Amino acid sequence: MASQNFSPQPPSHEEVTKTVRLERLRAIATGVFESAPSTFLLLILVRAFDGSNAEKSVMAAAYQTGLIFTPLSLFLTRRLAWAPSQSMAAIFSLASVLYLLAALIPDSDAFVALTSFGSLLVATTSPLLTTMMNSNYPTERRGLIYSQNNSIKIGTSILFGTVAGWALSGRIDGYQVLIAIYSAALGFSALCMLRIPRCGGALEPRPLLGCFKHIGADRILRDTLIAWMFLGFGNLMMVPLRIEYLANKKHGLDLSEIQVALLVSTLPHFARLAASPVWGRLFDKLNFFSLRIAINCCFLLSVLSFFSTDNVVMLSIAALIFGLSNSGGDVAWNLWVTKFAPPGLVPDYMAVHTFFTGLRGLAAPIVAFALLDILPLATLMWISAGLMFLATVQLFFIRDRSRHAVP
Repeated sequence: MASQNFSPQPPSHEEVTKTVRLERLRAIATGVFESAPSTFLLLILVRAFDGSNAEKSVMAAAYQTGLIFTPLSLFLTRRLAWAPSQSMAAIFSLASVLYLLAALIPDSDAFVALTSFGSLLVATTSPLLTTMMNSNYPTERRGLIYSQNNSIKIGTSILFGTVAGWALSGRIDGYQVLIAIYSAALGFSALCMLRIPRCGGALEPRPLLGCFKHIGADRILRDTLIAWMFLGFGNLMMVPLRIEYLANKKHGLDLSEIQVALLVSTLPHFARLAASPVWGRLFDKLNFFSLRIAINCCFLLSVLSFFSTDNVVMLSIAALIFGLSNSGGDVAWNLWVTKFAPPGLVPDYMAVHTFFTGLRGLAAPIVAFALLDILPLATLMWISAGLMFLATVQLFFIRDRSRHAVP
């Protein structure tokens, strides 16, 4: 049975302090960049370039595709004998150059190719970041430190997204400035990573697909990934349908753009910001599976409450519950493998986890819109809720037989 994962040499107080300081600075840059793949790249493609549906699909899928390539980024990091922070610095630097080129080349094809590949590269850093946090943060405060950094990122994202949206209104031709700012944010992230202490050192070389063997060897990992697939698919299939439900008059609402933005983005982000430190403390104190069950219940409630009402007040409450759920999901998704991966296998477990996240992230919206052509939205709500409920029940059984996830 796997034991809880500790760094071979726990980080010193000075190393922890320096890492936290640099990661909080990087959180500001990450908050700036977060609005790129989620909002403004697609907006620029539509408004400035009148992009085709194929171009929109490529751009929308870029980040999730990057998660599928996380085993490759981990393999290359090991082959180069780099510390995770070194590898992330190189990836952020390359992404920064790609975004800078996109700002300088006023061409639709170049814009899509350069920004999409840049977003893909950023997504491949997920297991490397978790490995760095596992080595550089003390076990008893890992969740709290991460959640504090995450709060800075979310707050910056809300502020920057608001300012950028105002700046682009009626001035979409000036998009190059925004893309240049994204490039600068990625470059600053690279500089922060170069200065972060390399507590864990270089990673031990392993085969490209070696991380997948742990699925068969560790039953708890395998069962947890299955439960996460049910939950993630149920949640991700409904995320794009939130806008469909609010904005398409055939569902009976047909809300204004401001109301849609409030219910889909602003309210969830504020709830996510407020709840992040709470979830971080709970991660440090609770059995992981108990925490994951609580998060699942929040997601389940958010779907049922959102898609079963047409009252704006109730929709607002449901949007806040969704933000609360996402806040817990942020902490659990990024740190869960540090609870029970065997020594040295945190990056492997995280690479497998992010690979399957990328697969469902690509498939779930496609399946959702395909089913929407043949089923009413209410039926999709119950399908999503059923998948989440199944995942939650499975986690009860995993928790009862697991000794991995002690705080």
